[in-house]
Amino acid sequence: MPAPIWNATSTFVFAHLGSRIIDLDRRRQVKVTRLSRGDLPDWIACASDLSSLTVAEAKGCHDNGGPAKALNRAWAQAGRIDITAGGRKITVKRIAVATRWGMAARNPTDAHLSVRDPIDEGEPIKPEEKDALFIGLLRLHIANLIKSLGHAELASALRGLTHQPFARRLQGDLQRARALLDATLVRELEKATTMGGLIGGIVTRAGPVADTDVAPADQEALARLNLRPVFVGIERDLIRAAIDAELQTVRMRLTQIGGPDDFSRPDRAGGWIIPIGEERRIRGGN
Repeated sequence: MPAPIWNATSTFVFAHLGSRIIDLDRRRQVKVTRLSRGDLPDWIACASDLSSLTVAEAKGCHDNGGPAKALNRAWAQAGRIDITAGGRKITVKRIAVATRWGMAARNPTDAHLSVRDPIDEGEPIKPEEKDALFIGLLRLHIANLIKSLGHAELASALRGLTHQPFARRLQGDLQRARALLDATLVRELEKATTMGGLIGGIVTRAGPVADTDVAPADQEALARLNLRPVFVGIERDLIRAAIDAELQTVRMRLTQIGGPDDFSRPDRAGGWIIPIGEERRIRGGN
């Protein structure tokens, strides 16, 4: 039987790899290291409590004979990198997934979900290296999210913090990232009392809205046109803690569970998806 990837209540912080090697903290030499040629796995990730460092690759399967070939391809891809600190390999869980939908009208009729997910043991690393790894992963997770929501400059500043090798220059980069965050429009859900300020943007079934400041009347118009607008954002205080590398604050905010109402959905990695329209509007905060 396939092993479970994680339980249904787990939430992961993700950084997409693509074809590039990624620095998590160049100053401390914490990074993704390529082991062989070929496509890299899709993701590196960790749990929302900053544990369970994971390398993941998923493949679709179209073979009538089953998922074995697709799973082997995914496994080969998941094995093409290590996460290293000062050249030392870090312990990770490697996950390879192969999926196939079943079809009612024609073959294949059986659905498959197959997983290979062993722990790949590495070497012990220093506490400050471990902290830098998870802060770097969170910075990339936030940057990936907010870039497509109209905050490319802030996203670039967050990425820049991960690959700055010089301590003195890092201080300047930190000041720039803080200034950009302070200048970014903070949004709040009207009448919500348990949710803080969010950085993000409105997404419809036609895609993201380019303007990051959409008036309440326009939000209602998007809903009336059946474009199903939602506000997608991440907590401003979490972004500040990620910039400042305040690990205890990050852990506290990521493990908090709750929402302002039955409609807004937290992802427990600092992100929110909030349906908007009549009686539910996002407004500019302070």
